[in-house]
Amino acid sequence: MAGNTPPKVAASATTRAPLPSGIALLGVRGSDRDPRALVRLPDGRVVAVGVGSQLGRQKIIAIDQDRIALSKGGSAEWIELP
Repeated sequence: MAGNTPPKVAASATTRAPLPSGIALLGVRGSDRDPRALVRLPDGRVVAVGVGSQLGRQKIIAIDQDRIALSKGGSAEWIELP
């Protein structure tokens, strides 16, 4: 029955929302020992990153189930799933 979703059901099950500007967290996967995150960069590229990865001048310092922490200049910023 794949592909036969009634239009009303598809419309009510789909939410359109713009992604935030800047770095956006798209998803998190992996294990507790090796968490990975999928992020969209300000230029639109999508990259997989891990703890220690550099994103411009910022560094990934933590990855949780639904957010990542970026460090820049001694302060940290959490980015959550939209």
